[in-house]
Amino acid sequence: MQRILITGANRGVGLELVRQCLARGGRVFAGCRDPQQAGDLKKLAAIAAPNLTLLALDVTDERSLDEARLQVSAQVEALDLLVNNAAINLGDESISSVTAQKLAETLRVNAIGPVLVAQRFYDLLKMGSSPKLVNISSEAGSIGRMRHFRGYGYYGSKAALNMYTRSLALDPNLKEITVIALHPGWVRTDMGGPVASLSPQESVNKILSVVDRLTLQDTGKFYTYTGDEYPW
Repeated sequence: MQRILITGANRGVGLELVRQCLARGGRVFAGCRDPQQAGDLKKLAAIAAPNLTLLALDVTDERSLDEARLQVSAQVEALDLLVNNAAINLGDESISSVTAQKLAETLRVNAIGPVLVAQRFYDLLKMGSSPKLVNISSEAGSIGRMRHFRGYGYYGSKAALNMYTRSLALDPNLKEITVIALHPGWVRTDMGGPVASLSPQESVNKILSVVDRLTLQDTGKFYTYTGDEYPW
């Protein structure tokens, strides 16, 4: 049974990751800021116990991270997969409207948060079976592919996440763990919008296929949901 931690698990890609990982027989820890307000996640927990544990997990709050770490380690001795999925997008700012508060908040959630999550759980991953750390990034974080103005906060935060992913992959403390950034495609979620090309089910099915094939030779790379490498 694969032991899995997913952040941002209350909706969209995160919620679908929980569903499909459970369907595959996984032991899942689903983190979000307020599980009591996550109706769909609570419904899953009611039918999937004891294979699903809901965690009150705010990736920007170190006390919340410490408490989540204690809860997970009390129930399993190791993790096999950690998916950093939690993210926000506060809108496409122009140079005339961008604010320091929006930039800092987006960076804290989308880039710094995944590093802090990895910091709390990498020791459990090291004890797992073929452990993998997957940071859900975006094509928006590709500097090489940016051809026209698209905003500051979200795009800059995903570019930072990509660099942090490389740092995690090269960190000697994580050398036994396969670490990648992954673009999930344009998905019909609250963030992706209703006209996006992929359903959460389609995206997650392909994401998990990519994850299944990962080896240590892939660490430090940036992949799409189709398994193709993406330019930094």
